[in-house]
Amino acid sequence: MDYKQAEQDLLLGILDALPCPTALLNRDGQTVYINDRPCPVPLEGVDLAQLDEVKTALEGIGQSAFRTELRGAGGSVTGLMEAYPVKTDDSLVGALLLFRPDPATEELTADALPTVSEAMVSVWERIQRLAMLKTPALIIGEPGLGKTDFALALHRIANRQQDRPFVKVKAGATPENLRDAALEAGSGTLFCERIDTWGTALVREATNLYASRHVVRGLDVKPLTARLMATAEPGLAEKAKRGEFPEDLYSRMNIMPVFLPPLRDRREDIVPAALRFASARSNSTGKDVQGFSEEARDIVSRQDWTRNIDELREVVEAAVDACPGGIILPSYLGSIQQTGSGTAAGSLRKMRAAYGRDHARAMLNIYGNTVEGKRKAAEEMGVSLSTLYRILGSKR
Repeated sequence: MDYKQAEQDLLLGILDALPCPTALLNRDGQTVYINDRPCPVPLEGVDLAQLDEVKTALEGIGQSAFRTELRGAGGSVTGLMEAYPVKTDDSLVGALLLFRPDPATEELTADALPTVSEAMVSVWERIQRLAMLKTPALIIGEPGLGKTDFALALHRIANRQQDRPFVKVKAGATPENLRDAALEAGSGTLFCERIDTWGTALVREATNLYASRHVVRGLDVKPLTARLMATAEPGLAEKAKRGEFPEDLYSRMNIMPVFLPPLRDRREDIVPAALRFASARSNSTGKDVQGFSEEARDIVSRQDWTRNIDELREVVEAAVDACPGGIILPSYLGSIQQTGSGTAAGSLRKMRAAYGRDHARAMLNIYGNTVEGKRKAAEEMGVSLSTLYRILGSKR
């Protein structure tokens, strides 16, 4: 038997099974193998050896993980690259590269996206790493953050080439329901929604399933091949310490937990998410809503959003429903409190002035910013042209 050839076949088989685009370079930096995983930019057309971190791997100095943008004939794509030196009998033979493109937003739901903050870039990098593994995944966050959406995103990224099931089990299910779901999930994902709210019997059954890795139905025993994913709110670790949640199950799930930061800690995500919700609602209702006024954007961005994405979506959808078209004004955001300082009379004056500017801009958006458009806007508002200029804060 040709053991060297068998070893090489085994290595290529492992590389081909990896769920992300993978490349193997020889010690001269030439690409000798690429698996068949799709990538927005084909790796064959990228000079991977020119990346500084890859050069380090090709010199045998060490492994590295870094964010990069790859450019090729098909355009460019950003993502996380991992570079590892490859050695045989202590001799350097090349480098192994694993590339995980940033997830395509169209594959995910509006509840989970958009996420543009640095905090969420770290979250996505962690999800990309988890997608490479078959370990249980635990996603922790406050109510209203779309934890289920992120679990589904992780499932899709990990199973890009396979149409594997994503089977959900909620609080209130029975142990029998959980066993049925585990079998239904097959080699896909068994998703335990809000596992921190599960009853004792259901949690005990989940613990037994993942301790034995088998599903027992009477005399029928089948191997458990599904991956466990679960969501929980902050505080699960404390529950486990107090004996209110099984330490065994918690330790199995907590290998690489994903913590979703609340909206108030990543305000860069608020306005992009609000714009997405506004666009979706506008399309579904057939309205021509084109975004938020400056004052409305400021109000939205300054809210703490205690119910996070869920609350933001509800408020934005109500604002679109109230808006006749054009831009969303502060007056359409009636279900949230406008924060600020000063006396009540001063705040009222500011609100009235802001509404006047927003109303004027909305009219100009309809009639145009020409002199004739301003005359029509002033007529529609029931004010003189000079008053319109004063409302807008301009001299002419």
